[in-house]
Amino acid sequence: MFSRLFYYLVFLFICIGGIKLYLLWLENYNLLHPEVVEAQATGYVEEQPLNGVLIWDEQVIYTPVNGVLTYATPSPHRVAKGEAMAAIDGRAIRAGVPGYFYPALDGLEEHWVYSRLWPEVEPLPAFAPAVPLENGAHLKKGAPLGKLVPQPQTLRCIAYLDRTPFIEQSIVQNSVIRIKTEALGKDREAEVLTYEFRGQKVKVYLALPFFAPGALKTRAFSCRVVAGNTQGVMVPDTAVITRDGKQGVFLVQGSVTRYTEVEGFPADEKNFFITKGALPGNRLIRHADKNKEGVIRLW
Repeated sequence: MFSRLFYYLVFLFICIGGIKLYLLWLENYNLLHPEVVEAQATGYVEEQPLNGVLIWDEQVIYTPVNGVLTYATPSPHRVAKGEAMAAIDGRAIRAGVPGYFYPALDGLEEHWVYSRLWPEVEPLPAFAPAVPLENGAHLKKGAPLGKLVPQPQTLRCIAYLDRTPFIEQSIVQNSVIRIKTEALGKDREAEVLTYEFRGQKVKVYLALPFFAPGALKTRAFSCRVVAGNTQGVMVPDTAVITRDGKQGVFLVQGSVTRYTEVEGFPADEKNFFITKGALPGNRLIRHADKNKEGVIRLW
């Protein structure tokens, strides 16, 4: 009985020893035969969404007499000075200045102004959609019949953005940000009238490079902000490790790996964009945390 137990123990020790030897061999093999990737030349353009509120100067138009309201179209549209915007019992209500007329109201007219909105903290104030006045409605004297937005004027926007190095550089150094309203559209410059950093966010007051009548349908505004246009190389994020607070990679030079420091930033969840320290075509160890400097075999 004792001899059988002894043989079992010896067999167990031999198995454990064999497994340890195999793991040591496998670790050494992986060190000598690491997976290698090639740094790919690419450009990096940062994009982030902008969701803000629009600001414009507007005048509420009131009916001078009792009567039935009629107008040509319920959509915002351009009117010239002296042109009829609407009529009350056939009496024309004419524009005092050129602008956009919109026979709709949301109750925020003449109150939705920069001096009120800028001091607000995130989130931005809520608002209701504009409600068109019914064509043919009977209005009493002094009742509002729509709003006139004088033209020309600059359409403005207040919004919060993520505070990234590219965004901060664009705002502070250039006083502009690039925006695009369509995914495949061309980006255009919006002037930064003022800004305020708030932790990881930056609040901006923008002058937009367009103002079409359709903008009056909602006080909300959405677009994409484009920042940065940097050239560098893209590598898997596993190829980058941190040593003494600095980032680096293992470059493969012949049959030797050499650690070198790099500069860059995470491009997404799986990739790292290197701006300095690695060149297109450089071969790097894919899993840097499992490697060390020394001789390797790539065959």
